[in-house]
Amino acid sequence: MLKKLPFLALLGLLACSSEQPLTSNQSFENTHLLFDMESEVARVPCKIQGKIPSWLTGTLLRNGPAKFQVGDHHVDWFDGLAMLHAFEFAPDKVLYSNRFLRSKQYYIMMVEKSLDFGGFAQDPCPKVFKNQTSHLIPSEMQNIQNADVSIQEYADKMVALTEIPLPALFNPQTLETLGVFNYQDSLAQGQWESAHPLHDLNSQETVNYFIRFGRNSSYVIWKMPDHQRAREVIAEIPVDFPAYMHSFALTEHYVVLVEFPFVVNPLDLLLEKKPFIFNYKWMPEKGTIFHVIDRASGKTSKIKGAPFFAFHHANAFDKDGKIFLDIVTYPNANVIEEIENQIEANQATKLERFTITLANQTLSKETLFNKTLELPRIPAPLTAREYRYCYAVDATFPTTLKDQPPLYKIDTVTKTSLSWSEEGCFPGEPIFVPQPDGQKEDEGVVLSVVLDFAHHRSFLLILNGSDFTELARAEVPQPIPVGLHGLWSPRTNAIFSH
Repeated sequence: MLKKLPFLALLGLLACSSEQPLTSNQSFENTHLLFDMESEVARVPCKIQGKIPSWLTGTLLRNGPAKFQVGDHHVDWFDGLAMLHAFEFAPDKVLYSNRFLRSKQYYIMMVEKSLDFGGFAQDPCPKVFKNQTSHLIPSEMQNIQNADVSIQEYADKMVALTEIPLPALFNPQTLETLGVFNYQDSLAQGQWESAHPLHDLNSQETVNYFIRFGRNSSYVIWKMPDHQRAREVIAEIPVDFPAYMHSFALTEHYVVLVEFPFVVNPLDLLLEKKPFIFNYKWMPEKGTIFHVIDRASGKTSKIKGAPFFAFHHANAFDKDGKIFLDIVTYPNANVIEEIENQIEANQATKLERFTITLANQTLSKETLFNKTLELPRIPAPLTAREYRYCYAVDATFPTTLKDQPPLYKIDTVTKTSLSWSEEGCFPGEPIFVPQPDGQKEDEGVVLSVVLDFAHHRSFLLILNGSDFTELARAEVPQPIPVGLHGLWSPRTNAIFSH
């Protein structure tokens, strides 16, 4: 019997296929929580239960892996084929569309019926190291990566992102893959980039960082103004053994890279021929290094703390000479080792606040929420600014058909929470949509794509942002595998040009 498993660890173990709904007399460990999603649909009306707020117009875009198997073989969940989803809101209705991202991996799996490609946790193959490309892949798609992690708006275009720094451009109206997003600058690419760029609404720019691996490796932090394709380097930090940092922190005045002691020798990436993430090693003696970069001057400093690991930051802000960073923390990087060795995981997470006092370069921390959680989100306009409410999912996967992992609304000031749950349902990442002209931070709705694993179906849940009660749900015409990240666009598809 499976134990309660951390969200990301269990998903890495359960990349399997299933087409039938579960029945109450089936043992849970013999059913499949992840499955191949084969069909693509366009603007199909969803059946609505409840009342959708009349002001809620726009599109929820989602991304995540949706196909894992070829014949009897399957890839790790992290390397499943990217599927884009769109929920278009109009008065009293929701239209649903989905489409595979047409990456080179898509053609290898769907046309060649092969799994011969490398990935986050996928074994590299001779074809990868020889840099060969199949003649079956259209030339315009040969450089498109399997961008199955997140979605971002760059220069008024929508892009799908993964940790390979080649954004995949797509049409938000049709979800059609358009090619690679081309930067208009001379900044050389790295070999790895965070799939979580952060947009600062106040400064009207996007910030991200990438890693240059080599004899002289470095972290390169860049910014790109809205409506432009040219990046500018904020700072470059030399590093001997680069760390795996899935995300980072941004405040009004600072960028903070939290360098966990989960590091790689760059030579191993070249010589070992192992899946990317399995080249990294946990070295707690290094501690955790907080690299603080001044956004205006590029000046950097660093502070050492105790070892821990994380995938996701919730938010960060600076105030009165201090930097506050809210992070979903793991005690170590065992979650990766458990994926590699295909063993049961049993790690709890929590939301912690780290405070850096700039005057004396000291570090302290406190716990904001002590229940296991993942995929934290805040109201997007408050990115890099002081905030109060964080939304997240329970980070443990169900083990019985009666389990009901909750969605959380966390008050970081009072350290209290509200929750929503339903038996047999697993909610996805919560996206907060602010009500136009709303006066309070939590005045709006929370959207989450829920997998009803007990009945093999999905629905889009709409919660009241303030009291976390259900307002409505839109039943999707097909079940959707557990996904990753998304984005709310207040513009409707009808006026969203590409």
